[in-house]
Amino acid sequence: MADPITLGLALSAGSSVAQGVAGYQKAKGEQERANINSYIGRTRAVQTDTVARENLSSDLGSLRAALGANNQRPGVGTFEMLQELRTVRDRERRINVGNRNSEAADARLQGRNAGNAARGSLIGGFVDAGPSLFDLYQYHRN
Repeated sequence: MADPITLGLALSAGSSVAQGVAGYQKAKGEQERANINSYIGRTRAVQTDTVARENLSSDLGSLRAALGANNQRPGVGTFEMLQELRTVRDRERRINVGNRNSEAADARLQGRNAGNAARGSLIGGFVDAGPSLFDLYQYHRN
């Protein structure tokens, strides 16, 4: 039968390794969720861009149709108004797409950080598994 000190050291080491593996699995799960959120964020950015472009095209088409229905010829003021609408909507679109891309980048960074935490947990578990020098000294001294 093994002596109780060796058994205690072995159990302590096993517990440390198990905690390291559990921390690794938890962090890997967080990394996977963050990567999914990043993908969703990029998809939302593309969708936001597409919808904004479609809405602008629809609004400009409606204005042109209204002018045509009233037998009005577009003049300098009309063209200026349409250009102003384009400018404002394009700016809003770029801001919204940029915000969505920023959210995706944040999620990607969280994923990277979780991956680093996973490696740290695993390595930390194995490092903690080794008995302290004080414990070894006390064991060998007796």
